[in-house]
Amino acid sequence: MALRSDAYYRAIAAEALQKAGCTEPPVSIESLIANVGVPVRLVRLPQFFRAATVHEDGMPVMVLNWAHPEMERRRALAHMLGHVLLVIKGDGHVYPRAAEDHAEADKVANELLLPTNMVAEQARLWFNDYRYLAGLFGVTEELMLDRMREMRIVRGPQGIMWDL
Repeated sequence: MALRSDAYYRAIAAEALQKAGCTEPPVSIESLIANVGVPVRLVRLPQFFRAATVHEDGMPVMVLNWAHPEMERRRALAHMLGHVLLVIKGDGHVYPRAAEDHAEADKVANELLLPTNMVAEQARLWFNDYRYLAGLFGVTEELMLDRMREMRIVRGPQGIMWDL
């Protein structure tokens, strides 16, 4: 498998966002999934089970444990959608049956939940208030702060950079 840059995964997510018409937070992961035509089945299972992509008559179906909080469900759906988008893109990607490394799907999922351009724009509007932005994007405060640090909007353990 070829090595890909983060820009490759951002482009895959950006294409999905553009096709679904998502331009403002929060990103509707359900709309993105519906746009690629993959059904989602909500089930109530034990806590250890979060989600899975299974095949039904040769087509993918996402199974999601309804017992988890909404933020965890959104993250799980974005991760599974990341796998689907990578398979659709081609380039030798396959569904990761029993794979230990899901880094590629995680990169796409992070960009779907927290698109770079949307996060930068909203951070400017809301003075880098990661707590407010977390609610706006429908993610945890920890995830939002990590994303803002990754984008170098916020630096250091508690440091805030005001100008972008």
